[in-house]
Amino acid sequence: MKFVADSMLGDVARWLRLLGYDTDYSRNYDDNDILRIAEKDDRIIITKDTGLFRRAIKRKLKAVLIHPDDEIDEIIFRIAIKTGLDPSFKPNETRCPMCNTKLVLISKAEALSLVPASVGTKYDRFWKCPKCGKVYWQGNHWKTINEVLEKVQNKLLRYRHRNYSGGKHG
Repeated sequence: MKFVADSMLGDVARWLRLLGYDTDYSRNYDDNDILRIAEKDDRIIITKDTGLFRRAIKRKLKAVLIHPDDEIDEIIFRIAIKTGLDPSFKPNETRCPMCNTKLVLISKAEALSLVPASVGTKYDRFWKCPKCGKVYWQGNHWKTINEVLEKVQNKLLRYRHRNYSGGKHG
């Protein structure tokens, strides 16, 4: 499953990439670029733009309309419901949040020459982007990331329970 995110959704693109989903994104894409990319690469459009969403549906493209005021957990939940996205972190599938290239796990020994000493002593797991060279680790921000993903997974459990155990259908 591949995505293309509209120019208002850079944060969503980074989250999708973190989760391992190939997500095309540029601040410079206009609606026609997004439609063309979705068509050419069989990508699902993620947008807050109702006009773009309607144009995509008219062209029989897959698209998810994001509500402008939704927090990131609600956005990921909505995408998961509409597309079947798995909202869990997969260490061997994660992608560079900046350039979308699949990250490679590197040894701590290799990472020590690439990160500040304080990071090298504090963390054991590192990823490197083979394209842009950036190095990543699960720093303090992972507490927030895990909380968001946990919220999404809990919402999905409640949603599935409600819809598959005698609750409302549809």
